Amino acid sequence: MPRCTSCRPRPPRCAERRLHHLEGALRGLEYRARGGEPDPFAIDTVLADRVRSELGRLERRLDVPHVHVTVRRHVATLHGEVGSEADAAEIERRVLRVSGVWGVRSFLHTGLAPGDTPPSHGRMRERPSPLLAELLESARSCGLHDHRAMRAVHGVLATFAERVPASERRHLASHLPADVRAMFAPPRTCGNGHPRIRDIDEFLSAVSATSDVDAMSVAPLAEAVLGTLRERVPEEAGDVAAVLPEALRRWWEVVVPA
Repeated sequence: MPRCTSCRPRPPRCAERRLHHLEGALRGLEYRARGGEPDPFAIDTVLADRVRSELGRLERRLDVPHVHVTVRRHVATLHGEVGSEADAAEIERRVLRVSGVWGVRSFLHTGLAPGDTPPSHGRMRERPSPLLAELLESARSCGLHDHRAMRAVHGVLATFAERVPASERRHLASHLPADVRAMFAPPRTCGNGHPRIRDIDEFLSAVSATSDVDAMSVAPLAEAVLGTLRERVPEEAGDVAAVLPEALRRWWEVVVPA
């Protein structure tokens, strides 16, 4: 009797990610072999595969892990770890040159995370700080796990940091452990088409695009992550509120639990 396909064991997530990356790269190679001209108005999923194909050789040359790529409305969002700011800048420039990509929002870590090693040397990780562990747990409580939880936390913190003036952002960051402080910084941007954040809906939309989180989950995620942050820096909560735009200030003070 044929075995039910739904009962077959699924490949590990890492294998799925490698397979997806390989499929995108192969499609890009096939396209170039045909001598095709890239369509600058291609849909976002096609653009994401185009970017992944473009980055394959560069990732190997720089000896960095695969960059996680999402594209929404022709703006590419990048997550991952790199060895230096120069590596991050080279990746960002390469992505911006891809036909159809209008802008780049980069959340690349400028420097491999503590304990990480390049792919050619294997992979090791140190334990996250207690605060980062709490933030990751808050993302997991919203149904996100593994690398998705890390990207979600980074996306919320960085998008929120965009709305905090630089002086207060630096002051708050000084109270955070190094691994969280690295995430509490605005993404690097280049090109056009970046979202404007003027109210809560636009903030949540930016987090959703940045973190690849669906619209139903993004509000609980943002509240959980920022609520955890606020609980751990209560002496800074009032100072942050004082410099936020009105809509975000009300949300920070009322919707996000103290």
